[in-house]
Amino acid sequence: MRVVFCLDDKPQYLLLLKGAVRSLRAVHGPSVECLAVYGGSNPDVIAGIESENIALARHRPVLNQENMAPCTHRVMGAFLKLELALLPELANDDYVLYCDTDVFFNRPLDALTTINPPYLAMAREQTAVFYPAHESFTYLHKNREYTIPMPFPIWTYNSGVVLFNLKRLRTRDYILNFLDFCRQVSDRIGNFDQSMLNYFFGKRITKLDPLYNCPPYMPQSKEHGIIVHFHGPKPWDIYKPLWKDLRIGHFEYFRRRWLDLLHPEELDLVRKMEEAQNK
Repeated sequence: MRVVFCLDDKPQYLLLLKGAVRSLRAVHGPSVECLAVYGGSNPDVIAGIESENIALARHRPVLNQENMAPCTHRVMGAFLKLELALLPELANDDYVLYCDTDVFFNRPLDALTTINPPYLAMAREQTAVFYPAHESFTYLHKNREYTIPMPFPIWTYNSGVVLFNLKRLRTRDYILNFLDFCRQVSDRIGNFDQSMLNYFFGKRITKLDPLYNCPPYMPQSKEHGIIVHFHGPKPWDIYKPLWKDLRIGHFEYFRRRWLDLLHPEELDLVRKMEEAQNK
């Protein structure tokens, strides 16, 4: 099963991608299949991806600043994961594992090949249930009106790791239906791509074992975490008061393991980002 990452022009995402892929190869060997989906045009980012021998898919996003609400423009790269079923590079893949770039592969992914979700699989968010602000969302697809009622309350699934059934999403125009929904409700969605997946697919989401999306502050992350997700503080966020409560458990352990994967010039960049926080 191919592992897919998405990124935009923010330099820290390229650094995270390198660490994620290096940790993946440390677990599964250099021949493991992975793909970086890039929606920008910065030659330095492209060169950085290619220097790691990562397969690159250039993609012109369907969800973009021209058709999405202004509140989403600062995080446009996050929506790339929603469009994987459109990529010609993935046309022969029935299932792919999408991961945010801020992950660390701690254990083999072999058991994932036995999971065949009808649409997608995600792990539960490490938060309490909540009540959406809207009772339903109505949108148009091919001049037909659709209404999606909201369940109350909602147990949120985290979109940092998603096992997508691309074959199903490509069937009967399903992916384009979903993207029409995303465009038309983008001004009313609080948690952007994650909420779009949760609201649209709802009870059709398959529950993924939390060990596949395990923040380092969880007690089981060190011994049992399969994919460790730097959810909240990134490895260089060691001074921000905002993340103090999440820099607990095994955060420092995985931070050091991630740093061990970096080259000297990359470590210098991390130190500069750390110093910038401490001024």
